[in-house]
Order: sequence, then structure tokens, then C-alpha cells
Amino acid sequence: MDDERPIGWWVKRLDALLEEALDSVVTGEGLTRRHWQVLHSLAGGAVPEVDVVAALADFAGDTTAVVTDLAARGWVDRPRAGLLHLTAEGVAAHDRVLRAVGRVRRHTADGLSRQEYERTVLVLARMVENVERALGRPGDQERR
Repeated sequence: MDDERPIGWWVKRLDALLEEALDSVVTGEGLTRRHWQVLHSLAGGAVPEVDVVAALADFAGDTTAVVTDLAARGWVDRPRAGLLHLTAEGVAAHDRVLRAVGRVRRHTADGLSRQEYERTVLVLARMVENVERALGRPGDQERR
């Protein structure tokens, strides 16, 4: 019976499905998840490239290569050395992907009240903290 599966199974299954859904969104734009992360990092305005690279250091992929690709597409420019900024085309691409990502997020929470969703996130965060503490790594939570 499905409801007898342990939480680890459900967490892994949800993670795999979210990855698949988000990958399908970004590949529809000819992007990778790393492209999306960079675009989203720049959505608020100009950011030093070193900050973008540092913020995404825990994720797989070469951020510098992605920035180069986005610049070649005309989506990112460098208004001055070391600073990254979305162009009008980059803003439009970000907005398209953001709408699609929003749909994935809404579908994920279908049937849940706002309180149920927030409570689920709090419970998962507490479980992460518990396991980190058990592993002797209480500082891991601070990186998020």
C-alpha cells in the first residue's frame, strides 16, 4: 500500500518528479536548470558575476559557461566589468520561464491549503535540521 512507504521514498519521489517537471519547462526554452538559476538570479537587477557564481556553487554545472551562453543569446550583458544584467530579451525569457515554473509550483500544491503547504515546508525543514544535527553538521542549514 502506498501510504505505508517511508517518508524517504516520498521525498525522493517528489524530488524526482519536480526535477522532471522543471527540466521539461526549461528545456522547452532550450535551457538547462543552471540557465534558469542564472536568469532568476539576475531578475532583480545587475549583480556582480562573482556573487552569482558563489550563490550557485552548490549546484551542478559551470555557471561561467552558462553566463557566456546567455550573453551569446543576447539575454545577459555586462554593463561594466564583472557585473551582469539581463537585457530586455533576457527579461522576456525569464518572465516566460517564471510563468511556466509558477504553473509547476501551483500544480505541486493543488489540493493543499496555504497552511498545509507552509506546515509541510516547516516539517521538512525541521526534519532536515534533525538529520543534520544527528550527522554532526548543524551548520548545513545556514547555507540555504
